[in-house]
Amino acid sequence: MPKRLEIPMKKTTTKLDKIGSVLKDVKLSFEVLTISSVNPLEGESIVVQVLGAQKKYGEIEMSDGRMSKMREGDIIAGVLGERKALEGIVGVIPKKVNCGDVLNILNLGGVIGTAVSWNKDFVSSPVKVKVLGSILANKKTLNIHNFSLKPEMKLNSKIPIITVIGTAMGVGKTTVATELIHTLVKQKGLKVSAAKLTGVATQRDILAMKDVGALSTLTFHDVGLTSTLNNHDGVVIATKTILNTLSKDKPEIIVVELGDGIIGWYGVEKLLNDKEFIHSISFTIVCAHDLVGAVGAKDILEKKGIQCNFFAGPVANNTAGTDYLEKILKIPSADIRDDKSKLLKVLEKKGVIKHD
Repeated sequence: MPKRLEIPMKKTTTKLDKIGSVLKDVKLSFEVLTISSVNPLEGESIVVQVLGAQKKYGEIEMSDGRMSKMREGDIIAGVLGERKALEGIVGVIPKKVNCGDVLNILNLGGVIGTAVSWNKDFVSSPVKVKVLGSILANKKTLNIHNFSLKPEMKLNSKIPIITVIGTAMGVGKTTVATELIHTLVKQKGLKVSAAKLTGVATQRDILAMKDVGALSTLTFHDVGLTSTLNNHDGVVIATKTILNTLSKDKPEIIVVELGDGIIGWYGVEKLLNDKEFIHSISFTIVCAHDLVGAVGAKDILEKKGIQCNFFAGPVANNTAGTDYLEKILKIPSADIRDDKSKLLKVLEKKGVIKHD
């Protein structure tokens, strides 16, 4: 757990215009105490001022889940963190952070750092912000690690888990997860909880899961991580904590989404190497852009002892993909946005859900 600064320093009352969703568990008011010193650690809360608006990546997800445009002069509360996204921004925490320094908003949730690279197809230029100081709570600087679920080292949950995994960002994982949850809840009458286990902190995906009927939802953020980047040991602990916590509501199934791709920077491979987690998986849905990705994902998962049970996403959006997946790879596939019947039949055949 990071050390929190406790320095006798002049305190300033700062009025906020926006609070990033990365601070949702802290329950901040829109008037906070700040100091000029900043501890450059992941999860450390800071106040910044927006230096210019952007059309692309110019919004922030608020602590209540609403999206809000960032305008020049806005005072925003966020936290220091890092990101390494193929379809977004690559950013790091500087070794030193001082008041007046110019940093960047790295993601929708309000994770802040120095942008070092970005995908021009998705981001015109990362929003620049000026550091105004650290947020104080109980005479110490505030870090979201201190507002998280208690970490659990062992996986005790026995609830069947359906894992939605992909070859990259933007392959339809959240769409598949939400369509599945809605079908299991509305068509099958099941109690379903859900989680996002890897990625960068935002509420958007788990709110979408909640909107379609998930009993309860959690993410790695609830275990104090701004992202699972460089937290490869932490992602395993966070996952076990999340699954154990969700099981207390006694769902019949837990649907989990693994953000990013199987190969990447966010600890997905580390999680898929954990025997407790692997043994807890009852069914795996793989989303891919194309057939090369689908074949590669199948091979990687099989080497880890994980069976690919179903393909979805762009690779399965028409028969150009599904014919190959089913005739050559012998794995069922479908565009489940239009037809869930094939997926339900496979889930029934595998014993994950009961046949009506």
